[in-house]
Amino acid sequence: MDVGEGKIEDGVSIELTDAQKKARRKRNIAIAACLIGLVGIFYVATIVKIGPAMMRAQQTQGQNR
Repeated sequence: MDVGEGKIEDGVSIELTDAQKKARRKRNIAIAACLIGLVGIFYVATIVKIGPAMMRAQQTQGQNR
């Protein structure tokens, strides 16, 4: 395989153009926003699912005393 056919030689670095750098940055920001959104959804779902059970547990503990 010759150079230029997908093989990168040792010690050779690839310089990205400004357009490629901007596209990479936008893609990274989009991925970060999706991850933050997913964490938020999991957090809210956990609170919604566990919240009422914790309130009932606290009420029953108060009644048992």
